[in-house]
Amino acid sequence: MNTSFNTASNQDLSNSRKSSTRIVSFFISYLLFALCLIILLAGSQAKAASQPIELLNPGLNDAWFNVDTDGQGFFVTVFPELGLVSLAWFTYDTVLPPADAKVTLGDAGHRWLTALGAFDGNSAVLEIGVASGGIFDTASGIERSMDGTIVLSFETCDKGTVEYDITSIGRKGTVQIQRVAADNIALCETLAAPEPESCNRPEPDLSQGVDDPQVIGGSIVPRSEVIGGGPGPDGIPPLETPRFTDNLSLTSNSSFDLVVGVKIGDDVRAYSYNILNWHEVVNDQYNMDGSPERVTLSYCPLTGSAVLWKSLIESSNKTFGTSGLLYNSNLVLYDRETGSRWSQMLEQAIDGQQIKRIPERLPVVETSWGTWKAMYPETLLLSERTGFSRDYTAYPYGSFREDQSLLFPVNNSNDRRLHRKERVLGINVGTSSKVYPISNFSNEVQVINEVVGDMQVVVAGSSGHNLAVIFNRELADCTVLDFVAVQDRLPVVMRDNEGNEWDVFGTAVSGVRKGQQLQKTNSYIAYWYAWTAFFPGAQIQQ
Repeated sequence: MNTSFNTASNQDLSNSRKSSTRIVSFFISYLLFALCLIILLAGSQAKAASQPIELLNPGLNDAWFNVDTDGQGFFVTVFPELGLVSLAWFTYDTVLPPADAKVTLGDAGHRWLTALGAFDGNSAVLEIGVASGGIFDTASGIERSMDGTIVLSFETCDKGTVEYDITSIGRKGTVQIQRVAADNIALCETLAAPEPESCNRPEPDLSQGVDDPQVIGGSIVPRSEVIGGGPGPDGIPPLETPRFTDNLSLTSNSSFDLVVGVKIGDDVRAYSYNILNWHEVVNDQYNMDGSPERVTLSYCPLTGSAVLWKSLIESSNKTFGTSGLLYNSNLVLYDRETGSRWSQMLEQAIDGQQIKRIPERLPVVETSWGTWKAMYPETLLLSERTGFSRDYTAYPYGSFREDQSLLFPVNNSNDRRLHRKERVLGINVGTSSKVYPISNFSNEVQVINEVVGDMQVVVAGSSGHNLAVIFNRELADCTVLDFVAVQDRLPVVMRDNEGNEWDVFGTAVSGVRKGQQLQKTNSYIAYWYAWTAFFPGAQIQQ
């Protein structure tokens, strides 16, 4: 029987319409089989942009043919887990065998070659296998032998090349192949898309200070600089069971009085400076991911700084108190489980059993009561019914927040580049520290895209709204967004170059990234003298 294969000159092997009809029938049967393979091997994939193939993938599992000859068929199956490719090549004699030729199954004159081999990139070297002596549905009598090689390669998801060298008949050549149907091209293109480059986004430091500070004498700060502030432990009484009201008329706050705003899910609350000046610590509770979580909000009226921490989850007593001590004139808290003391502005335990521990921090927004209420009219407000007899309309420290005086010694007190009580939004990134005076922002919302240390940041602020926030604008996949200000849409403050809009908590409220969150940075608002006492040499945004 005369066995013939296509040569490099693409000579027609046959004009037999009868054989072409048979091949189409075989192709239809194979397509159903190939679809099953694709589902099993590839799974569900998304549409990707058309591109050259860099790596063979199961999206190539299909029936292929050569347009220059009539009826040659190729069935390709890629097994990515094994790193192998299987090729079945169907062809036929150029001269029909006699009508009375005896065959076991089908017609005489047809040829199947199978080949298997490993792939590397977009090509594979396959060994041709020839089976003989077999009888249908019989397990014995089959002989297998190797008979040359095939180099199978694909330029794109719909074009490939079969380069063959068949030893037994001394035939070599090249066949250009295309898909019979285009259904799997989208899958192939998706799987062929290059893997994203490894991403190393700069992450916020673990702490505001040194991540692994040296312990000297059982403390990470000089013990001589931790001094008494007057009242003893809890002499300034924290609020343990804070009450809130939705009757916003029941407050002595003016529109210009400052509040610390918290938004966790749909729970929106405001804590007035007028109350925090007298209590400094509020042990509270929020629902997070469907479970109640204890939190501690602290505000130091001497340094003008407010932070929110998740409580220590393993503790039976999850509350914090005021220790009566100060470091750089800043509040030192203590946890009631172990008695360890924590620096508010360092956001780290400075001594005790928890020494060097860093709490899990949650975002807050400090602004005027008028701005907060306009942004979140559904807000709850910390009630002045605290159970303590205090005049919450009075400020307990006289003219301290306006003048240049200091009540306690601090480091770096000679840095007078700004008024000592200038409220600044500060950020720490590695050894870099920078502040943004709130009074320097424009009256309307102003946005700054820049780099601090090695971190891409976006700052949104408004002197008119007494507001400033800062976020990492590099996403987890290392996409860096550029922002512009959005006016008159508070709490929306900015729009990125993709068209997404973001609020003051760094949450996307519209666009394709809706619901995503910009990464919180090591930042908060404080008086300038306090920031430079803790982080000397900070750069000032002009």
